[in-house]
Amino acid sequence: MSEIIFYVVGALVVSFCFVVFFGSPYVPTLKLQVQDAMKILPLKNNDIFVDVGSGDGVVLRAAAKVGVRVAVGYELSPWLYAVSKILCRDYKNINIHLANFWKAELPNNTTVVYTFLNGRHIVKLAKKLQDHANKHGKSIQFISYGFALPEKKAVKIRGALYLYTFKPLQT
Repeated sequence: MSEIIFYVVGALVVSFCFVVFFGSPYVPTLKLQVQDAMKILPLKNNDIFVDVGSGDGVVLRAAAKVGVRVAVGYELSPWLYAVSKILCRDYKNINIHLANFWKAELPNNTTVVYTFLNGRHIVKLAKKLQDHANKHGKSIQFISYGFALPEKKAVKIRGALYLYTFKPLQT
């Protein structure tokens, strides 16, 4: 029995460490932080909301409750993906993907992206969002929890949340 527990715990540790190479480690978002995230940019019923590294789905559920058209989550950890699928099962407007976001395409009509990423990962995401805005000719609102973009001025700051707008650029 102790051998099984050892392997299960080992698999959990390895899967959580693996995710760090592609983004940030899982850190549960507290209720107050989720409320602040929903207040920094009032979401509308026509928004397509994307959570990069959606963890247990708490932010997706908050966006769904506000009434966004669709809340889409990308999660790399199979454990967190399973937890979020269970916790979000009653929400028809939530779609969660077990996928590496860096290899995925944002939904075409994405209007808002939320994430908890740091360092080079947040800069990489900013480039991906700007490319998406340019390609589709539509602005994207970006909410970063905990980390500011080094070369872009935030439209609004609320506690540890930074709101940015990526407008299409002429090429």
